Amino acid sequence: MIRLSVILCATLAACSAQHSGADSDGYASIVEAPPYTPITQPGPDTYVPTIEDRRMRFADALENQHLPMLRRLKRGEMGNFGGIDWRWTDGPENDGIGTVRAIAFFLRDPAASLSRYTSDPLFSAAMAGFSRADQDRVVRGWAERIGIERASPGFGNMGVPWLTITMSRAEFVALQEEKGWAIPANLLLRFDPRADPELPAVSSDAKQAVRYYAQQERLVGPTPDIATFEAVVLRDGCLFIDGPGDDDPLAMFPFTVGLYRDDEGYLAFRPRNSSDQRQLGRVGTRLQLGHQREVPDPPAGLIAACGSHRVVAVSSADQAAGYGNDWFAVREYRDREGISSAEAMRRANACLLEQEQTMADNRLRGTRAHPTQCAKQYGIWGNPGVPPPPPPLPPDARITHATEPLRPPSPPKKLQPTRNGVCRFEERDPSERPKVLIATNHSSNMIFWADKGAALWDHPNGFIDEGMVLPGFRIVAEREGLPDLWIYPNRDGPIYLYSGPEIFECRQPADW
Repeated sequence: MIRLSVILCATLAACSAQHSGADSDGYASIVEAPPYTPITQPGPDTYVPTIEDRRMRFADALENQHLPMLRRLKRGEMGNFGGIDWRWTDGPENDGIGTVRAIAFFLRDPAASLSRYTSDPLFSAAMAGFSRADQDRVVRGWAERIGIERASPGFGNMGVPWLTITMSRAEFVALQEEKGWAIPANLLLRFDPRADPELPAVSSDAKQAVRYYAQQERLVGPTPDIATFEAVVLRDGCLFIDGPGDDDPLAMFPFTVGLYRDDEGYLAFRPRNSSDQRQLGRVGTRLQLGHQREVPDPPAGLIAACGSHRVVAVSSADQAAGYGNDWFAVREYRDREGISSAEAMRRANACLLEQEQTMADNRLRGTRAHPTQCAKQYGIWGNPGVPPPPPPLPPDARITHATEPLRPPSPPKKLQPTRNGVCRFEERDPSERPKVLIATNHSSNMIFWADKGAALWDHPNGFIDEGMVLPGFRIVAEREGLPDLWIYPNRDGPIYLYSGPEIFECRQPADW
């Protein structure tokens, strides 16, 4: 924790507009800055689809158009079909997104296999490295070979599977040549553009202010989805997380976040990809830092430049004031109060900035004022100050009991699946349960853990839990007192998982 009273700020140009000071060796100290306007509009940002987005939609429409034929092909060439790859050529066609062709992959006799189902010139055949029946094993094997922190598998309905690679294409090609890897023809590589940013970590006009900008050397895998809020300050050219106590750590930032001077001259954070125009947060303000972890082996250059301190890596650098720009809740507040959008935003922003200033005063000036609770006072974030009472039940819906009604005991839970061949169930120790899965609680039977996108959902009748089992997505059933069950599709096509007090099995539609 740093107090403003110990900061010397000369009225020099080097201080820019921030509450900062230039030390004797030229490096800056910045402990306070005005936040950006928290809520900027009463609606979402205008979405302008990229060429890649438009191409993906165009290919999806083509796949739906040809879906009856593709389903026949997929069913008839089980163990032979390796998926469809939509390949684009730049050009003015299709409103500027270019021309597309569909490559159908097969393990055996590609041309003959395709000709049994279509002669449409949109489609051409090629030799596959594996079939869709083996895609889960093959693609996950390649992900582990490359490194699961750098390669994430993905699967589609008819398309070829893919790996999302979190390194630049040039870096991957060098690694591929070094390892002698022969990537299968029908395994698509998608390179995350954030892994090859075109903006520098520190802009030229910000370099003179900092001794050392510590950031991770590359993209990291998923981190816990958690929000943490602390101020980030600059002390003699070193970036610290200004938290309670005197043991403030040095900050290490994500690979995707850079430091620059914004349009008003403030030292601030920004994305390192120019296509991402978000304003993050300014140095000297409270930020949403995401997941924080202490770095056991910090960069030697950071310690040499800034001294022997703890180093904490953060996963984001978003402004805390108005984090998320909750325009939907502000519109709800506007409608409840019967005011204009402009007035609703003005009130919300005034409250949020006052709240932020109070916390800054407590941090820097030793005050102990209680910040305004904007969520309660103005109903920001969808919480009305005085929630309306629930409407009374109509007379015919009211039930009275002379005594507490007797309730039948809950039926026993069916924790053993019906092994009918539609799914494969594999028992594993609970310690092997992945920690990055999305927890989905199904109260009628057990707790399921599933990869995001596995499309588990509750059946509308509230009794049977029904979910689609998708190839390549992990579904794990947690059973009290028993080993976990890992559930895999054992057939191609749509497979549904049902679970309830008297049922636990996979089924497939009869017409498939």
